[in-house]
Amino acid sequence: MIKKIWRIFFLVLIFSGIAIAQFSLMYSLPAYFNQISLVVIALLFTLFFFGLRTALAAALVMGFWLDLYSFNFFGMHLLLLALTVFFAHWILTSWLTNRSLYSFLLLIIVITSVYSFVAALFLYLFGTASSSFFLWRSFFWMSLFYQSLGSVLTGLLMFNLTAALTSRFQPFFLENR
Repeated sequence: MIKKIWRIFFLVLIFSGIAIAQFSLMYSLPAYFNQISLVVIALLFTLFFFGLRTALAAALVMGFWLDLYSFNFFGMHLLLLALTVFFAHWILTSWLTNRSLYSFLLLIIVITSVYSFVAALFLYLFGTASSSFFLWRSFFWMSLFYQSLGSVLTGLLMFNLTAALTSRFQPFFLENR
């Protein structure tokens, strides 16, 4: 029982640190580097390694910290991260058959796009964004491109580090026949 409590405490501490680092460190970086979403990558890793329940708990912890520091309405990040986890789990169980590098990178691109789209939709619907629809603005598409690129590169680095440390991911390479 004590071991389980320490594990929960350690995971809450890690997820809180990731959310605070996202808000305080990543947003203060120069223009192209501040688009990397550590929260989305951490949620995907949590979903891969620990399952849906732990990923939802991680979304709850990280969403709380992001909502606490954000100027948007409280609960936006909680709802956004929970929807992202459910959608990632659905894609992971319905469409992707293995946990290879290719499926992980595809999942990062799809989930980053969904996360950005839903966040922009929330901001547009609740009046905190500009008056023009976000899909017609070039800033949204450039931001989505840099966010996807940064998340893929960060996820690629973390995937290779994780694959070197554990055998949880299955290596998958195409063979010539």
